[in-house]
Order: sequence, then structure tokens, then C-alpha cells
Amino acid sequence: MTKGKSKSAARGKKSAKAAKDAQRQLTCFVVTGFGNKTDYSTGRVLNLDKTYEQLVHPACDKVNVNCFRAIDANLTGSIDSIMYRWIYEADIVIADLSTLNANVFYELGVRHAQRPHTTIIIAESVLMQRIPFDLSSFVIHQYEHGGDEIGAKEQERFVNHLSEVLEKIIAVEQRRRKAAAHARRETDSPVFQFLIGMTPPAYDAATYVEPPAYIPPAQRDKKKVKEGESLASVIDAAEAAKKKNNFPEATRLFGRAIAMQTEGKPDKKPDVFLAQRLALVTYKAGEKRDADGNIDKKTAIVALDEAEEILAKYCAPKISNDPETLGLSGAINKRLFEMTDDLEYLDRAIGFYERGFYVKQDYYNGINVAYMYTQRANLLPDRFDAIVSYGHANMIRLKVVEICKELIEDEASFASRGDKQWVYMTLAEAYQGLGRTSDEERLGRKIESVATEFGKGSYLGQKAKLKAAIEEFERKVRPDELSAKSAAGGA
Repeated sequence: MTKGKSKSAARGKKSAKAAKDAQRQLTCFVVTGFGNKTDYSTGRVLNLDKTYEQLVHPACDKVNVNCFRAIDANLTGSIDSIMYRWIYEADIVIADLSTLNANVFYELGVRHAQRPHTTIIIAESVLMQRIPFDLSSFVIHQYEHGGDEIGAKEQERFVNHLSEVLEKIIAVEQRRRKAAAHARRETDSPVFQFLIGMTPPAYDAATYVEPPAYIPPAQRDKKKVKEGESLASVIDAAEAAKKKNNFPEATRLFGRAIAMQTEGKPDKKPDVFLAQRLALVTYKAGEKRDADGNIDKKTAIVALDEAEEILAKYCAPKISNDPETLGLSGAINKRLFEMTDDLEYLDRAIGFYERGFYVKQDYYNGINVAYMYTQRANLLPDRFDAIVSYGHANMIRLKVVEICKELIEDEASFASRGDKQWVYMTLAEAYQGLGRTSDEERLGRKIESVATEFGKGSYLGQKAKLKAAIEEFERKVRPDELSAKSAAGGA
């Protein structure tokens, strides 16, 4: 072959590759956490799956971009190898800084060091009040996150906004390829922006990795997820089993998810969310009831101990400020106390619930620690210590009332919350503990209209337990007053 023919053949190969590259669907690797993640600066817990499913994925669908996370990719290698491969190879990377997730910041840094352009940064709006200094000059696209849910209006707004950003990036890239394939693009990486003249690293992978298959939105819900395809599919199957109260199956699947993420290496810790979920379904799996509806205490205690060991191994509840970890630890010790009457469990439950309440300022931890303080008041031998414990319970209930009323008064946000029944029932329980009977009764109609049968059963059961605890306290610390009331009633 002559030299001229050789050059011609090379040009032909390049043009064929360019044509094929221009026709293929663009990929977008999403750098983000998954499940519930805590913003330790504020105590807020955000469901980051909602960000991906309701904002990022729909925006990419609008512009026909195949987007995915590391947990969505087929597990042909380790999670780390998938992550590094797609940080480099993806046409676009979207990094969500919400909750100041250290892993996301690290992965964003890797992308900025390797690729000078097509990196988009997003974050929920509350984070923007304390964005790290080194990122303060970056373009960061903001969205509003309600914690458990993202409002329908915000979904529509941000999906439109992000899809427009993606469209502009794609259009610029297409024009560049047609006009001058080797022309430099405007950089969004600070590394290439300030180290002028730096050349991006050249990496020619020995193997080709397929991105996850793109499924059109209309077919996505109909496609049955096959367990084992990806970490995300295993987590989805575990969540589905949990929702159906199939806790033994959920325990197996969350255990498998942890094994997949850690690759079976004992020194490698799994994502905290997976450990929290495994602890939850483990103790729930132990709550086996007989024909009369009574829990087998021996089985339950074994499961509770196992759940506590999971949290101790992966989540360090004794030093953690993660509200989810603290809430789970409180719930485990509360149940152990109710089954054993061991005061050590009661004190531990109070410690976990109270720390979680002051970190997160949430109604769940608050109403639980208030109830535990009421229980404690009935077990203290000293009358004045009992009064202090009971009074502390009511101080917390007053704060819970404020929290619940604030949530309800924000009508637009409250309408989209998935926990409305629990907010109303918690407020009613707080009123009950404070002796505000008329306020409690006024909520009865609201509870009836929004609560599920399970929710109503839980509320009525807890109401009866709190009523008994209050009556016991009154008999213990105010016997003379109660005797006088009885005498007056008899007269």
C-alpha cells in the first residue's frame, strides 16, 4: 500500500468513527448519593432517589440522553471500576452536591481533573446558603427538595430548566463537531480553566463497556426489574419486599446489596443507607405474631439484638448525629425495654431519640422521646425526679406542636407530603400528653380523612398506652388531689 493510500484509509476510518459517534445516543453519568441522606449541617434528611427519578432522569429523557448512576450500571466489575470508567467516558456528568456528600465532591474533582467540559452541577436550594468557598464561583443549578418529596410544580420547573441546559450543551457540541472537530470548547472545569494549555488525559480502554440499556419512559414502568442486573435493581426489589411487609425477603435482599457494594470485603463499609435499611427489616422480620396477635418475645429480642449489631458495625450510633441512625437505635431500644422492662434500654432509647430530635428538630423523634420520658417518670422512685421527667416530656411536646403546626400551615408544601397522617396523629398525641383535649378532638376528623387503617390502628394503640401512662403518673404523684376529686364526685 502506498503512503497516499495509507493516509486516505486512515482518514476514512476517522470519518466513519466520527459519523458513528455523531449518531449514537449521548450518555450522562449522574454523580449522586442514593436513598435517604442526611445534611449534617441542618439535620435535614433528603431522599436523593427522588432527585434522580423526578428531576434528572425526566430532564435527560426530554433530550434523548441515556442517564444512569453507578448503582444502575450492570455489575460486570466492581462499583469503583464502573464509577471511574463512566466519570471519564460519559459525554455529560451531572453532579448533585446536596447534603454535601463527600463521595460526590471527590468524584466531581476526578471529573474536573480529567475532562474540561460537559459537567453540570446541581444542588438543593437550602445548601446554597453554605456552599463551600472553592465552589462559590461555579454555576450551580438549584432545585427545591421537601425531604421525602419534591413538589409537582418544582418538578415541572426544574425538569424544563435542566433539559434546556442539556439542549444547549448538546447543540454546541454538535456544531463544534461539524464545523471544527478539533476546536477547543469553553471549559467548565477549574483545572483546565486556570492551568491554561493543559491537555486532557488520553485513555484508550482495553475493553468496551456498554452503558445500561436505555428504556423509553413509556415502557419503563412496565419493565420488570430483574434481580441481579445491578445494585439499583436489588435495592428496588428489597424496597418492594419491605413495602409488602415481606421482611425476611427484604432482609435477604438488603444483605445481598451490601455484599455487592462491598464486594464481600470485610474492611469495606457499605453505604449507611443500606445498613440502616438492613437493621430496620431485620428487627421487623423478628416481630412474628401468633394466632392471637401476640409477638414471640424470644424471637423478637434476638432480631432486635441483631439489628443493633448491624448499626454498631456500620453506623456507630454512639457517636453518630445521623437522625436516621439515631431514630432506629431509639426504636430498637424502646422495643427491648417494652419486652424486658430493663431500665437500661429505656435510658438508651431516650438518649438516642433525644439526640435525634435536637439534631433534626423532627416530630418523629420528638414524640417518641416525650413518651419515653413519661414512661420514665412512672419508674423513678423519687417523687420529685418523676415530676421533672414528666415535665420534660411536656416541654418536648410543646416543641412538637410547633413543628407539626408549622408543617401544616405551609399548605402548598404540606399538600404534597406523603406523611400527612403521621403529622396529624403526632400533633394529636402531643395535645393528649399536654391535656389539651379539645385540640386533640378537633383533629379527629382530619385523622379520619387521611389515615390508613394501619395508621389509625397505630394511633389508637399509642393513644391507649399514653392514657394509661398519664393515669399512672397522676396516681403516683398526686394521690391527695385525685382522692379529693373522687370525694367531690361522690358528693
